[in-house]
Amino acid sequence: MNEIATGMFLWLLKILGLYLGILIVLTLILSRWKKRSAHDTEEIAEQKKQRQKKR
Repeated sequence: MNEIATGMFLWLLKILGLYLGILIVLTLILSRWKKRSAHDTEEIAEQKKQRQKKR
């Protein structure tokens, strides 16, 4: 019985580790995407200002 419990515990630990790993990777991807999006928004705003100055 102990061997079964130990096997199930290790199996659950592996699943938890996999879940946490995926969560961390998705968090990193999302934060980089947000930074890029904010940077693009700033560039668009600067371009609009430059166009208005030229007029």
